Amino acid sequence: MAVIPNDEQFVGISPDVDLTEKSSTQTNDKRTIYTYAELFGESDVQLETGSTGQFAGVSKLPQTYNVGGVQYDSYNLKCWATLTPQATAHVVSIGTVVVDFGNIFFIKNRSNVEAVDFNGFGGYTITPLTDGAMVDDATDVARPISGVFYANQENIPTFPVEFNAMYIVAADAADFECDAYVDIDFIVEAGNTVTFTIA
Repeated sequence: MAVIPNDEQFVGISPDVDLTEKSSTQTNDKRTIYTYAELFGESDVQLETGSTGQFAGVSKLPQTYNVGGVQYDSYNLKCWATLTPQATAHVVSIGTVVVDFGNIFFIKNRSNVEAVDFNGFGGYTITPLTDGAMVDDATDVARPISGVFYANQENIPTFPVEFNAMYIVAADAADFECDAYVDIDFIVEAGNTVTFTIA
C-alpha cells in the first residue's frame, strides 16, 4: 500500500461509481484511490462456528511491513467465546494457524473481556484480556479476576514451528464466567500461505 500523506483529504464515494477521469489520462496517472479498508486496516473476517461454540476466523490485512530488509504480510485473528458455565478454570481452544515456513509474530492485541454487572453499577464491564480482567458470577456483579487471563499461542513441542495452536486461558480461585473477545494482528514472512482451522 502507498504511504498516505498525513494532510491528505478524502471524500467518500460509493464503490459502484467509476472514478476514472474521462477527460485526462494524465490526471488518472497522478491520483490514487484508497478504500476504507486500506486506510484503516479493516478486513472482512468470516467467523466460523467451532466445536465448543466459539466463533473465530483469520483474514489478511492490507498492511505490509519491511523488517530488516525482510517483507512481511499482516493478518488478523478474531474469536468470540463465552466462558460458561461458571468454573474456576476455562480453556477454550480457538483453532490453529499454520504457515508454510517460519514463525508468526503478534504485533497488536485489542482483545477484551465482557462481564455482566447488573447488580453492581449496571450493564456490562469491558476490560483488556489480561490479569485483573473483570469477570462475574451468579451474583451478576463484576469483579477483577485474581488469577490469570490470557490468549495463548502454543507451539506444541512435537509439531513444527509453523503450527500455532491458539487458546484462551483463564483461571481463578472462585467460580466465574464472562465473554472473551480475541482480536490480534500478526505478521508472517511474505510468500507464506496462512491456513486457519477452527477447533
